[in-house]
Amino acid sequence: MRDADKGFTLVEILIAVFILGIVLSTIYASYTGTFRIIRETQDDAEGYGMARSALDRMTRDLQSMAPWRGAFTFLTKADTLGGSEFQRLTFRAAAHVAFNEREVPGGIAVIEYRLEEGSENAGLVLIRSDSLTRDPGKEDPLAGGYALADRVAGVTYRFTDEAGKEYETWDSGGQVEAQRNRAPAGILIRLSLVNPADKERPYRFMTMVRIPFNRPEAP
Repeated sequence: MRDADKGFTLVEILIAVFILGIVLSTIYASYTGTFRIIRETQDDAEGYGMARSALDRMTRDLQSMAPWRGAFTFLTKADTLGGSEFQRLTFRAAAHVAFNEREVPGGIAVIEYRLEEGSENAGLVLIRSDSLTRDPGKEDPLAGGYALADRVAGVTYRFTDEAGKEYETWDSGGQVEAQRNRAPAGILIRLSLVNPADKERPYRFMTMVRIPFNRPEAP
């Protein structure tokens, strides 16, 4: 038996400290791993919720497109932001959102989607604006608006005409016969959100919006 008066040797104390260090390291790794999983799960849920809300709003706007003075208005314009090129969408729709009692609650509004700079390293912001008085032919973007989504890595669109032909741009006032005075028959929207856990693998979402009434005259 160990002599109680002798106590522990230095080697025994070092071994005990070493074992305690291993135990504490294991516990710390377990806790940090759990917190990381919780944080990533929260980021995933926030991203999915934000994307679902943004795409739902865009779908309702686009399916509310309406003619004005005998023609549809639908324009795309290239905007450069942070060295990358994105499309700005401008169109008329019966989806005006009034934010105060002084605004007219309804009517055919000019609606615009554009991207703006977000906070540093947090991606871009997808902005929705609408106006009952603005001329859609103006080059400048609509003032004001509200954010549909932040942490945006990118938004791309593809447009199809009634024959199923795909386009990267659309101009209802241009020279392409299938686009003139018309809106697209279908719009594919791809939305990417920044993944805080892995900047190289953003969250990706996609929806296809069908627009059966896309020209002034009936088929």
